Amino acid sequence: MQVLGDSIVVSATDLVGYLACDHLATLELGRAQGLWERPPRREDPELVLLQERGVEHELAYLERHRAAGRSIHEVQLRGPTTLEELRAAEAETLDAMRRGVEVVYQATFFDGRWRGHADFLLRTDRPSDLGAWSYDVADTKLARGVKAGALLQVCVYADRLTTLQGVPPERLVIVTGDGVEHPERLADYAAFYRTVKARFEARVFGDLPAPDTYPDPVDHCRVCAWFPTCMDRRRADDHLSLVAGMTRTYTERLIDDGVPTLADLGELPADRAVPRMNPRPLRRIRDQARLQLSGRRAGALLYELVPPDPEAPGHGLAALPEPSALDLFFDIEADPWALDDGLEYLLGVAWRDGNGTHEYRPIWGHDRRGEKAAFEAFIDLVIDRLERDPQMHVYHYAGYESGAIKRLMQRHATREDEVDRLLRGQVLVDLYQVVRQGIRASVESYSIKSIEKFYMPVRAGPITEAGFSVVEYERWLRDRDTAHLRDLAEYNRDDCVSTLLLRDWLEVRRRDAIIDQGWSMPRPTTTVAEPSESLTVCTRGGPAGGCSRRPVGTDRGGGGALAPGGAARLASPRREAGLVGVLPPAQSLDRGPRRRDCRTGRARVRRRGRTVGPVDRPPLPLRSSPGLEDPRR
Repeated sequence: MQVLGDSIVVSATDLVGYLACDHLATLELGRAQGLWERPPRREDPELVLLQERGVEHELAYLERHRAAGRSIHEVQLRGPTTLEELRAAEAETLDAMRRGVEVVYQATFFDGRWRGHADFLLRTDRPSDLGAWSYDVADTKLARGVKAGALLQVCVYADRLTTLQGVPPERLVIVTGDGVEHPERLADYAAFYRTVKARFEARVFGDLPAPDTYPDPVDHCRVCAWFPTCMDRRRADDHLSLVAGMTRTYTERLIDDGVPTLADLGELPADRAVPRMNPRPLRRIRDQARLQLSGRRAGALLYELVPPDPEAPGHGLAALPEPSALDLFFDIEADPWALDDGLEYLLGVAWRDGNGTHEYRPIWGHDRRGEKAAFEAFIDLVIDRLERDPQMHVYHYAGYESGAIKRLMQRHATREDEVDRLLRGQVLVDLYQVVRQGIRASVESYSIKSIEKFYMPVRAGPITEAGFSVVEYERWLRDRDTAHLRDLAEYNRDDCVSTLLLRDWLEVRRRDAIIDQGWSMPRPTTTVAEPSESLTVCTRGGPAGGCSRRPVGTDRGGGGALAPGGAARLASPRREAGLVGVLPPAQSLDRGPRRRDCRTGRARVRRRGRTVGPVDRPPLPLRSSPGLEDPRR
C-alpha cells in the first residue's frame, strides 16, 4: 500500500495480508497516511534465502517455456514507482498481448487504484477482444501445495486481465516449488474474491470510521515487517497471547468476561467461571498464567509439577520409560527447499557411554541416495540396540522426527518391518508431550530452546536457531565449504544432547513427584511387537498372497492442498495447513482404515493423479513468537 500522487494505490499483496491479519490493514493504511513509519527491516538471512529461492524458481519456469520454443516477452519496466511508470508498464504488457506473444513475463496491471505484477501470462486458444487468443495467469510459489493466499493473489491479476482482453481467463495456474503446474478454475473462486475485495476496498477507500483492530498473533506474523511493533504492543498491554498455550478463542472469551491481561488471568480466583469456557482448559491456562506472573515478579525461572490425571493414566511424567544404557537421543536437520521435495540431510544421534560421556554420531545424506543410506543406517543402529536391550528407547522432542521416519520409509521403500516394530513397541518417546502434560513452567513457549534454560547454559556458536541451519546448509550446497557442515553438526549435537539432558532432568522431576508428592508413577509397560500377520502378507505375498487392500485414494477421490470446489475451500484451516489428502499420524503401519499398496506394504495417498507420501514437514520457522511456536525450536 502506497500513496502515489494524491491516491492510495493497493496491491494483491495488500489484499492477501488483509485476509491474513485485519490489523495489518490498519498499520499499512496509517503508514500510507503518514501517521507512523514501518519499523526498519532487519537483515534476515532466512527471508533472503526465500527470496533467492523464489527468483530461481521463477527463472526456472521461464526457461521451461524458452526451451519449449515459445515466444516470450519480458516486460522491461520492472518495479515501477510512479503512476506514469505503472501506466507505461501496463501499456507494454497490453502491447505484447495484442501481438499474441505466447508468454508474457512480469506482466504489470494498473487501473488507477489496484496494481499487480503477474509472473506469467500464458496464451490460450480462447477468442477475446485481442483476437483468436486470450491469456491465463500463472504465478510461481515456493510452497509445495496451493495456498488460499496464492489463489487470491492471482484473482487480482485475473480481474484486470478480464478488462484488458474482454473475457475472463479460464485458468489460474499456480506453479509450486516442485515445478508442478496446478490449474484452477477462476469460476470456483471468483465469488469469494469479489467478497473479500469489496470488504477490503470499503476498509481502505470507504468513508466509514476505521474499526478498532488489535495485533493478535497470526501465522502471518512469521514474515511480517510489522512484527516488532505488534510484539511491543502486546508486551506493553500484557496481552493474553503471552500465556503459553493460549488460543484466539480463549482470548476472546476471557476479554469478553473482563479478563484482558496475563496478570488478570494469573490472579483469577480458582472458583471463578468464565462463560462459554470449559473449566478444564480454563484451569490449565489460569495456572499457566499464574506461574508466568510469579516468575515475572520474582525475576526467575520457575516450574511446578502437574498432578497425574486419573482420567489419563500414563501421561505426563508417568509416560517416561525405565532408562536404559542403550537409549538414543535423536534430532533431524532438514532443508525443505532442497531437491524436489525437501531433504532430511542430517540424522543426529546422541547417547551416554559407559563412562557417562556424551557421544554423538552425525549421519549425513546430501542427495536421495545418501538420504536413504542415512535412514537405513539410523534404523539399523536402533534395531541393533533394541536386539541387545528390548527396554531401550529413542527420545526426541515434538513430532517431527517420528513423522520423518515414516516419510523416509515410504519415500525409499525400505526398512518397513523395522519401522513397524519401532512404532508398535512404542520405542519412540516424544518428550514434548511429557513436558506439556507433566511440567508447568514460567515460559511463554514450550519449545526446547525455552525449556532447556532449566538444565543447560545458553547456547553459543554460529548457529543457534533452526531457520539459520537451513540457511547454513544452503550455503554449503553453493560453496561446499566443510566449515558449514561442521557448524551444522555442532548445532545438531547440541539439540541431541539437550534432549538427553532433558530426559535426565525429567527423571529427577519424576522422582520428586514420587518422593515429595507421594504420587503414583508406574512406568509404561514395554512390549516386543513384531509386524502383524496382515502386514507380512501384504509386504511379501501381495494380492496373490491374500491381501485385498487397495492403495489410499483408489476407492474415493482425494483432493490436493486446495482442490477446486469454491470459496468454502479457501477458508478451510486443514487445507491452509496442507492437511487435505494427508495420512493421519499412526502408531503402526496397518491400523485403522488406512489403505496399503499390496506390492510394498507402504501407505499411499492419491493427489491429482499423483501418488505421494504424507506432507507432515512443518513450514520453515521464520520467526518465533508467543502463540506461534515450533516446539522443536
